Amino acid sequence: MKDTSLYQQILGNTSPWSVSDVKLDPVKLTIEVQVTIDHGTIWGCLVCQSRMHIKEWNERRWRHLDSCQFKTVLVASVPSVECKEHGSQTVQVPWTEGSSRFILYFERFAIAVLQACSESRAAELLAITWDQADGIKQRAVLRRMLKRGELDVEYICVDEKAVGHGHDYITVVTGLRKGEQVVLYVGDGKGEAGLNGFWELLGPEKCGRIKAVSMDFGKSYIKSTRQYCPNAKLIFDSFHYMKMINNAVNEVRKQEIIMGSVAAKESLKKSRQLWLWGEENLPEKFKKRFKELKNSTLKTAKAWRLKELWRNFSGCQTEEEGRVFFKEWLRLVMASKIEPVKKVARSMKEHFEGIITYLKYRFCNAIAEGGNSRIQLLVQKACGYRNRERLKTDIMFHFGGLQLDPVGHQ
Repeated sequence: MKDTSLYQQILGNTSPWSVSDVKLDPVKLTIEVQVTIDHGTIWGCLVCQSRMHIKEWNERRWRHLDSCQFKTVLVASVPSVECKEHGSQTVQVPWTEGSSRFILYFERFAIAVLQACSESRAAELLAITWDQADGIKQRAVLRRMLKRGELDVEYICVDEKAVGHGHDYITVVTGLRKGEQVVLYVGDGKGEAGLNGFWELLGPEKCGRIKAVSMDFGKSYIKSTRQYCPNAKLIFDSFHYMKMINNAVNEVRKQEIIMGSVAAKESLKKSRQLWLWGEENLPEKFKKRFKELKNSTLKTAKAWRLKELWRNFSGCQTEEEGRVFFKEWLRLVMASKIEPVKKVARSMKEHFEGIITYLKYRFCNAIAEGGNSRIQLLVQKACGYRNRERLKTDIMFHFGGLQLDPVGHQ
C-alpha cells in the first residue's frame, strides 16, 4: 500500500481534496502530508449559490495526530474566493473548522487531555503552546454553546460564588440533565444582572416551563426569577437557613461566654465546633463532654436543641405536615427568649412558602454547593484567574456537560 493511500484512509473522506504526497523528515522527526484539489474546481457562494471567482492560492498547514511517533502535518494550498455580492472568503476545508491550525481529530484528542490535566501540562504533552491549548478549549466550548439545545430544563439551582479578592462574585446556574449535575450558565456578579442573562438566554417559552428554582434568601435573585418566571415555585436552600441557625447558636455561645456565669464560661471553653456538628457526626472522643453540655441549662444548649429539632423538618412527608411542624417549632423558638435564634426564625417565617415547597419537590441547592466546591478547586489549580471570560469558559468546559467532541457532533 502506498503512503498516500494509507494517509488518505487515516484522513477519511476529504472530498474533493485528496492526498497527493507524503514526505518524511528523519532529522526533524516530522511527516508532511500534501493534500491537493483540482484547480479547476468550481466554487459556489454559500449564501446566493452563485459562482465564486478564485483570487489567490495560499499554503496552509494543520497539525495532525502523530503517526509512527512522528509529528504529522497536513499541507495544502487553499484558494481565496470572491462573490460579487457577498465579498471574499477563504474556502473551508473538511478536516478542520474555521481558522484553526489543527485538524478535528487532533482537537478531539487535545480536548480529552485538557479535561484530564492542567492546561500547561496538556500543552507540554501535546507539544503545543499554552495559547494554542487555550484556543482549542475556547473553540470547543463556543462550538457547543452555539449549537446546544439542552437548556430546556424544569428544575434549576441559582447560587453565587466568590472567585476573587473583595466582593468579586459570579452567578452559577446549575441543573440536572439526564441525571447528571451540570453548570448551565455563568453570569457576572451576584445581583439581578448576574441572573437576568440566563433567563434571556432561555427565552419566554422555556422560562414558562420551569417548575422550581432553588436559591438562598437573596432579594435580587428572587426579584429576577419573579420577573422572568412568574409561574416557577421558589425553593429556599436548606443549606442556607441551616447555616443561619448554626450561626445563631454560635452567637448565643459567644454572648454566654461574655455575659454568663463563671461556671458557664468554663463549660463553654473550646466548645465552638461541638455545637456545629450534627450529633451523629460527633467524634467519639468528644461524646462524653458534649453529653454533659447538651443536657445542661446553658442558653447555648437550649439553642442547640432548637437547631437539632429543626433538622427533623426534612422528614415531613407532606406540606401540611411541614406547616404543623413549623408552627410548633416557631412557638418553641419564640418562647425560648433567645434572640439570635428568634431573629432567624422570623426570617424563615417571612420566607416560609419557599421553605415548605421543598417538601413537594425534594429539590434543593445541594447540587449547586457541590458544583461550587469543584469550581473552587479549579480556581485553586489555576492559581486564580485574571481574565473573567477565561474562568467562565473553563467552568463550562469542565462542568457544563457539553458534548465537546468536534468530530462526532459537528
